[in-house]
Amino acid sequence: MRVAIVRLTAMGDIIHTLAALQFVKKAKPDTEITWFVEEKFAGILQHNPDIAKVVPVNLHRFKNSFSLPALKEEFAKVKEAGEFDMVIDVQGLIKSAFLARIAGKNVIGLDYASAKEGVASFMYSRRFAVDCAQTAPYRFASLISKALETEISKEMLLHKDPYLYFKKDSECEELSGWFSNMKKNILIVTAASNESKTYPPEKFAEVAKRLESNNILLIAGNDKERESAKKIERSSGAKLLPSMSLNALKYVVSRCDLLIGGDTGPSHMAWAMNRPSLLLFGSTPRSMMMETPINIAVTSGAKVHPCRFDKKDRSIRSIEPAKVASQALGLLS
Repeated sequence: MRVAIVRLTAMGDIIHTLAALQFVKKAKPDTEITWFVEEKFAGILQHNPDIAKVVPVNLHRFKNSFSLPALKEEFAKVKEAGEFDMVIDVQGLIKSAFLARIAGKNVIGLDYASAKEGVASFMYSRRFAVDCAQTAPYRFASLISKALETEISKEMLLHKDPYLYFKKDSECEELSGWFSNMKKNILIVTAASNESKTYPPEKFAEVAKRLESNNILLIAGNDKERESAKKIERSSGAKLLPSMSLNALKYVVSRCDLLIGGDTGPSHMAWAMNRPSLLLFGSTPRSMMMETPINIAVTSGAKVHPCRFDKKDRSIRSIEPAKVASQALGLLS
């Protein structure tokens, strides 16, 4: 059976959705899976043996301007992927549902109450309810398991195999020199896409100082994030890693003894790769991750709605660095 998954964005959601595939392939090994994704996130899916084909699209280009020739170009990418027995839209947006409809006739998705944009549900052949208060990996796995009539339980997800794959190329070889064989390697994800999910650099610097006996490495994305990360570097013994590809980022996470960060895509890589992690939550609920003995959430204590997030919430700033460092030392030991 040829199955298409539509999960275009964002990085963390793509990573959590991907967790389901290993169980689909174990239950139904003849299932051939194609994944439609925004091209800037395609690197997350590359080298995964459970995916037959990754189809990168660029619908983000229409956010600020519309072009009919460009739209036809994107449609052509979808049609070129071939025909599918089933298309599962995990995203629940109008644009993802529209793409799913172009990809195939038998489209499965969330019901009106569960979809982020309820109108999208009218484009599906079948709809399923999924509780938004459930942990993110289980939410996405629930829809996929219902569509394919196979079991993916919370217990199965807790005992998953690592599922982010990378090719150890020259970039990875260069980054390997940043890691220590004598000390524990702590990776700090210094920023998130939204300020409400970003821990202040001065507080991260204090965390780094309290963990200074370890090899502390910082990662940051765009120029603004890197400037903020340099403040941490100047105020502590931490070292800012060079900008890197998604392939290299997966390699870096695989090498760390502990990852510390907010509720953002690179932070969720640690859970996907079975690496210890400490994630800080303010404006979003701890259900955005699946906690384990080595993957722990530290919250600000603010009351957070499980389905609607307040981007003006800055409560993450109230988390004390001493608490973060203490939890980190516990995980390292």
